[in-house]
Amino acid sequence: MIARPRRPHRITRRPGAAAYTAGLALAIALAACGSESGATPGPGSPAGSGSATPAPSIDGSALAASFVEILGDPELHADVIQQATSTADQAGEPLDFRVTMSGVLALPDVDLEVVIEAESQSTRFRLVVTGDRSFVDLGDGWAEAPPGSVDTSELTRAFVVVSDPGDLAYVGAQQVDGRTLYHLTATQPLPYTPAGFEGTGAGTGDGTGTIDDLDAYVEADGTPVRIQLSFTASGTTSAGATTVRGTTEIRFADVGGDQVVAAPSIGPTAGPSMSPSPGLSPAPSSLPSTTP
Repeated sequence: MIARPRRPHRITRRPGAAAYTAGLALAIALAACGSESGATPGPGSPAGSGSATPAPSIDGSALAASFVEILGDPELHADVIQQATSTADQAGEPLDFRVTMSGVLALPDVDLEVVIEAESQSTRFRLVVTGDRSFVDLGDGWAEAPPGSVDTSELTRAFVVVSDPGDLAYVGAQQVDGRTLYHLTATQPLPYTPAGFEGTGAGTGDGTGTIDDLDAYVEADGTPVRIQLSFTASGTTSAGATTVRGTTEIRFADVGGDQVVAAPSIGPTAGPSMSPSPGLSPAPSSLPSTTP
Protein backbone atom coordinates (compact mmCIF):
# COMPACT_ATOMS: atom_id res chain seq x y z
CA MET A 1 0.00 0.00 0.00
CA ILE A 2 1.12 3.54 -0.72
CA ALA A 3 0.61 5.86 2.25
CA ARG A 4 -1.23 9.10 1.66
CA PRO A 5 0.49 12.32 2.80
CA ARG A 6 -0.82 13.99 5.91
CA ARG A 7 -3.66 16.39 5.40
CA PRO A 8 -5.34 18.52 7.95
CA HIS A 9 -8.85 18.59 7.81
CA ARG A 10 6.77 39.73 -32.39
CA ILE A 11 3.26 41.12 -31.38
CA THR A 12 1.65 44.15 -33.16
CA ARG A 13 -0.97 46.29 -31.47
CA ARG A 14 -4.30 46.14 -33.29
CA PRO A 15 -7.84 47.47 -32.70
CA GLY A 16 -9.81 45.44 -30.19
CA ALA A 17 -6.74 43.61 -29.02
CA ALA A 18 -7.12 44.73 -25.42
CA ALA A 19 -10.54 43.13 -25.03
CA TYR A 20 -9.44 40.04 -26.92
CA THR A 21 -6.33 39.77 -24.77
CA ALA A 22 -8.24 40.05 -21.51
CA GLY A 23 -10.96 37.59 -22.45
CA LEU A 24 -8.82 34.92 -23.99
CA ALA A 25 -6.01 35.28 -21.50
CA LEU A 26 -8.46 34.77 -18.66
CA ALA A 27 -9.77 31.65 -20.40
CA ILE A 28 -6.23 30.35 -20.61
CA ALA A 29 -5.62 31.27 -16.98
CA LEU A 30 -8.64 29.31 -15.84
CA ALA A 31 -8.13 26.39 -18.19
CA ALA A 32 -4.44 25.73 -18.31
CA CYS A 33 -2.19 27.82 -16.15
CA GLY A 34 1.26 26.64 -15.92
CA SER A 35 4.65 26.08 -17.70
CA GLU A 36 7.92 27.83 -17.73
CA SER A 37 9.15 28.95 -21.10
CA GLY A 38 12.59 29.65 -22.45
CA ALA A 39 15.16 27.51 -20.66
CA THR A 40 12.66 25.02 -19.29
CA PRO A 41 12.65 21.78 -21.27
CA GLY A 42 9.39 20.41 -22.58
CA PRO A 43 7.42 17.54 -21.10
CA GLY A 44 9.51 14.50 -20.25
CA SER A 45 12.72 16.34 -19.42
CA PRO A 46 12.50 18.66 -16.40
CA ALA A 47 15.41 20.90 -15.51
CA GLY A 48 18.06 19.06 -13.57
CA SER A 49 16.73 15.65 -14.52
CA GLY A 50 18.68 12.55 -15.38
CA SER A 51 17.68 9.42 -17.23
CA ALA A 52 14.98 7.29 -15.67
CA THR A 53 16.04 4.06 -14.00
CA PRO A 54 13.67 1.24 -13.05
CA ALA A 55 12.80 0.96 -9.36
CA PRO A 56 11.67 -2.65 -8.81
CA SER A 57 10.17 -1.90 -5.40
CA ILE A 58 7.68 0.57 -6.87
CA ASP A 59 4.25 -0.68 -7.93
CA GLY A 60 3.57 1.55 -10.92
CA SER A 61 -0.18 0.97 -10.93
CA ALA A 62 -0.50 1.80 -7.24
CA LEU A 63 1.73 4.84 -7.70
CA ALA A 64 -0.48 6.15 -10.52
CA ALA A 65 -3.65 5.51 -8.52
CA SER A 66 -2.33 7.35 -5.47
CA PHE A 67 -1.15 10.29 -7.61
CA VAL A 68 -4.56 10.63 -9.28
CA GLU A 69 -6.34 10.38 -5.93
CA ILE A 70 -4.21 13.09 -4.33
CA LEU A 71 -4.50 15.35 -7.38
CA GLY A 72 -8.28 15.10 -7.38
CA ASP A 73 -8.72 15.41 -3.61
CA PRO A 74 -11.52 17.97 -3.02
CA GLU A 75 -9.75 18.92 0.22
CA LEU A 76 -6.23 19.16 -1.22
CA HIS A 77 -3.79 21.32 0.75
CA ALA A 78 -0.67 22.51 -1.11
CA ASP A 79 1.46 25.46 -2.14
CA VAL A 80 1.35 25.71 -5.92
CA ILE A 81 2.76 27.63 -8.84
CA GLN A 82 1.60 27.16 -12.40
CA GLN A 83 3.18 28.76 -15.43
CA ALA A 84 1.96 28.59 -19.01
CA THR A 85 3.09 29.84 -22.35
CA SER A 86 0.48 29.71 -25.08
CA THR A 87 -0.13 30.97 -28.59
CA ALA A 88 -3.71 31.72 -29.60
CA ASP A 89 -4.56 31.90 -33.28
CA GLN A 90 -7.69 33.73 -34.31
CA ALA A 91 -8.30 34.42 -38.03
CA GLY A 92 -4.61 33.78 -38.73
CA GLU A 93 -3.37 36.34 -36.20
CA PRO A 94 -1.17 34.84 -33.47
CA LEU A 95 -1.22 36.19 -29.94
CA ASP A 96 1.32 35.02 -27.35
CA PHE A 97 0.47 34.70 -23.67
CA ARG A 98 2.27 33.97 -20.50
CA VAL A 99 0.12 33.12 -17.49
CA THR A 100 1.35 32.54 -13.95
CA MET A 101 -0.84 31.45 -11.07
CA SER A 102 0.63 31.00 -7.61
CA GLY A 103 -0.55 30.67 -4.09
CA VAL A 104 -2.14 28.36 -1.57
CA LEU A 105 -4.75 25.65 -1.84
CA ALA A 106 -6.64 24.64 1.28
CA LEU A 107 -9.61 23.39 -0.69
CA PRO A 108 -12.25 24.48 -0.93
CA ASP A 109 -10.47 27.64 0.24
CA VAL A 110 -7.89 29.29 -2.01
CA ASP A 111 -5.50 32.25 -1.99
CA LEU A 112 -4.28 32.72 -5.56
CA GLU A 113 -2.59 35.42 -7.59
CA VAL A 114 -2.89 35.37 -11.39
CA VAL A 115 -0.60 37.33 -13.70
CA ILE A 116 -1.42 37.45 -17.42
CA GLU A 117 1.17 38.87 -19.81
CA ALA A 118 0.22 39.56 -23.42
CA GLU A 119 0.55 42.29 -26.02
CA SER A 120 3.36 43.87 -23.97
CA GLN A 121 0.94 44.39 -21.11
CA SER A 122 0.48 42.76 -17.75
CA THR A 123 -2.79 42.10 -15.94
CA ARG A 124 -2.70 41.01 -12.33
CA PHE A 125 -5.34 40.06 -9.83
CA ARG A 126 -5.62 38.14 -6.59
CA LEU A 127 -8.45 36.03 -5.29
CA VAL A 128 -9.13 34.78 -1.78
CA VAL A 129 -11.96 32.43 -0.91
CA THR A 130 -12.36 31.34 2.68
CA GLY A 131 -15.51 29.65 3.85
CA ASP A 132 -18.50 31.44 2.33
CA ARG A 133 -16.57 34.71 1.87
CA SER A 134 -14.78 35.78 -1.32
CA PHE A 135 -12.39 38.68 -1.88
CA VAL A 136 -10.87 40.11 -5.07
CA ASP A 137 -8.01 42.58 -5.50
CA LEU A 138 -7.60 43.99 -9.00
CA GLY A 139 -4.86 46.35 -7.91
CA ASP A 140 -6.90 49.00 -6.13
CA GLY A 141 -7.37 47.17 -2.86
CA TRP A 142 -9.47 44.33 -1.59
CA ALA A 143 -13.21 44.19 -2.18
CA GLU A 144 -15.54 41.56 -0.79
CA ALA A 145 -17.77 39.89 -3.36
CA PRO A 146 -21.40 39.01 -2.64
CA PRO A 147 -21.82 35.52 -1.16
CA GLY A 148 -21.89 32.82 -3.80
CA SER A 149 -20.76 35.13 -6.59
CA VAL A 150 -17.26 33.68 -6.99
CA ASP A 151 -16.79 30.17 -8.36
CA THR A 152 -13.24 28.85 -8.14
CA SER A 153 -14.04 25.42 -9.58
CA GLU A 154 -12.54 26.30 -12.97
CA LEU A 155 -9.25 27.27 -11.37
CA THR A 156 -9.01 24.24 -9.12
CA ARG A 157 -10.08 21.83 -11.88
CA ALA A 158 -7.09 23.10 -13.87
CA PHE A 159 -4.87 21.09 -11.50
CA VAL A 160 -6.69 17.80 -12.22
CA VAL A 161 -5.05 17.10 -15.55
CA VAL A 162 -5.67 13.33 -15.39
CA SER A 163 -8.44 11.43 -13.64
CA ASP A 164 -7.88 7.80 -14.69
CA PRO A 165 -4.78 5.99 -13.38
CA GLY A 166 -5.09 3.66 -16.37
CA ASP A 167 -3.98 6.52 -18.61
CA LEU A 168 -0.59 6.60 -16.90
CA ALA A 169 2.47 4.38 -17.18
CA TYR A 170 5.37 4.21 -14.74
CA VAL A 171 8.71 5.03 -16.39
CA GLY A 172 11.11 4.73 -13.47
CA ALA A 173 12.98 6.64 -10.80
CA GLN A 174 14.69 9.84 -11.90
CA GLN A 175 16.94 12.47 -10.37
CA VAL A 176 15.23 15.85 -10.58
CA ASP A 177 16.84 18.92 -9.01
CA GLY A 178 18.97 16.69 -6.80
CA ARG A 179 16.18 14.49 -5.48
CA THR A 180 14.81 11.11 -6.48
CA LEU A 181 11.34 11.30 -7.99
CA TYR A 182 9.21 8.76 -9.79
CA HIS A 183 8.20 9.43 -13.38
CA LEU A 184 4.70 8.78 -14.70
CA THR A 185 3.74 9.51 -18.29
CA ALA A 186 0.48 9.54 -20.22
CA THR A 187 0.07 6.56 -22.53
CA GLN A 188 -2.17 8.42 -24.96
CA PRO A 189 -3.52 11.92 -25.64
CA LEU A 190 -6.05 12.89 -22.99
CA PRO A 191 -9.36 14.72 -23.54
CA TYR A 192 -9.20 18.38 -22.73
CA THR A 193 -12.02 20.93 -22.82
CA PRO A 194 -10.74 24.45 -22.12
CA ALA A 195 -12.60 26.74 -19.79
CA GLY A 196 -13.70 30.06 -21.23
CA PHE A 197 -14.82 28.58 -24.53
CA GLU A 198 -18.48 29.33 -25.11
CA GLY A 199 -20.91 26.45 -24.98
CA THR A 200 -18.52 23.88 -23.57
CA GLY A 201 -20.72 22.95 -20.63
CA ALA A 202 -21.61 19.28 -20.21
CA GLY A 203 -19.70 18.36 -23.33
CA THR A 204 -22.35 19.89 -25.60
CA GLY A 205 -20.35 22.78 -27.01
CA ASP A 206 -17.77 23.12 -29.75
CA GLY A 207 -14.75 23.46 -27.48
CA THR A 208 -12.47 20.50 -28.01
CA GLY A 209 -8.86 19.69 -27.35
CA THR A 210 -6.26 17.27 -26.08
CA ILE A 211 -3.39 17.09 -23.70
CA ASP A 212 -0.83 15.84 -26.20
CA ASP A 213 1.94 14.92 -23.75
CA LEU A 214 1.92 14.65 -19.99
CA ASP A 215 4.73 13.80 -17.58
CA ALA A 216 4.35 13.77 -13.81
CA TYR A 217 7.18 13.54 -11.27
CA VAL A 218 6.00 12.32 -7.89
CA GLU A 219 7.28 11.10 -4.55
CA ALA A 220 7.24 7.41 -3.67
CA ASP A 221 3.75 7.72 -2.16
CA GLY A 222 2.30 9.45 -5.24
CA THR A 223 2.55 12.99 -3.89
CA PRO A 224 2.84 15.32 -6.91
CA VAL A 225 5.95 17.46 -7.20
CA ARG A 226 5.94 18.54 -10.84
CA ILE A 227 3.63 18.10 -13.81
CA GLN A 228 4.54 19.08 -17.36
CA LEU A 229 2.23 18.90 -20.35
CA SER A 230 1.58 20.25 -23.82
CA PHE A 231 -1.91 20.89 -25.13
CA THR A 232 -3.89 21.89 -28.20
CA ALA A 233 -7.41 23.27 -27.98
CA SER A 234 -9.87 24.89 -30.35
CA GLY A 235 -13.31 26.37 -29.94
CA THR A 236 -15.28 29.57 -29.87
CA THR A 237 -14.60 32.48 -27.56
CA SER A 238 -16.10 35.96 -27.52
CA ALA A 239 -13.35 36.83 -30.02
CA GLY A 240 -14.48 34.14 -32.47
CA ALA A 241 -13.08 30.79 -33.58
CA THR A 242 -9.77 30.28 -31.80
CA THR A 243 -7.03 27.67 -31.60
CA VAL A 244 -4.66 27.64 -28.63
CA ARG A 245 -1.41 25.67 -28.35
CA GLY A 246 0.84 25.73 -25.36
CA THR A 247 2.81 24.09 -22.61
CA THR A 248 2.08 23.93 -18.93
CA GLU A 249 4.05 23.23 -15.79
CA ILE A 250 2.61 22.86 -12.29
CA ARG A 251 4.83 22.67 -9.22
CA PHE A 252 3.66 21.56 -5.80
CA ALA A 253 5.18 21.99 -2.33
CA ASP A 254 4.07 21.01 1.17
CA VAL A 255 1.29 18.78 -0.13
CA GLY A 256 -0.91 17.72 2.76
CA GLY A 257 0.37 20.59 4.86
CA ASP A 258 -1.48 22.74 7.35
CA GLN A 259 -2.23 25.65 5.02
CA VAL A 260 -4.99 27.98 6.20
CA VAL A 261 -6.52 30.74 4.09
CA ALA A 262 -7.44 33.86 6.04
CA ALA A 263 -9.65 36.74 4.96
CA PRO A 264 -7.62 39.81 3.95
CA SER A 265 -7.93 43.19 5.61
CA ILE A 266 -10.27 45.37 3.60
CA GLY A 267 -8.56 48.58 2.56
CA PRO A 268 -6.41 50.16 -0.17
CA THR A 269 -3.20 48.41 -1.12
CA ALA A 270 -0.33 49.16 -3.48
CA GLY A 271 -1.42 46.21 -5.58
CA PRO A 272 -1.77 42.48 -5.08
CA SER A 273 1.42 40.60 -4.38
CA MET A 274 2.36 37.16 -3.24
CA SER A 275 5.57 35.29 -2.56
CA PRO A 276 5.58 31.63 -3.57
CA SER A 277 6.40 28.98 -1.03
CA PRO A 278 10.14 28.26 -0.60
CA GLY A 279 11.16 25.92 -3.38
CA LEU A 280 8.56 27.31 -5.76
CA SER A 281 10.31 29.88 -7.91
CA PRO A 282 8.73 31.14 -11.13
CA ALA A 283 10.91 31.68 -14.16
CA PRO A 284 11.48 35.24 -15.29
CA SER A 285 8.97 36.45 -17.82
CA SER A 286 9.86 36.25 -21.49
CA LEU A 287 7.38 39.03 -22.28
CA PRO A 288 7.82 42.62 -21.08
CA SER A 289 5.57 43.50 -18.19
CA THR A 290 4.33 47.07 -18.26
CA THR A 291 1.31 48.89 -16.99
CA PRO A 292 -1.03 49.65 -19.86
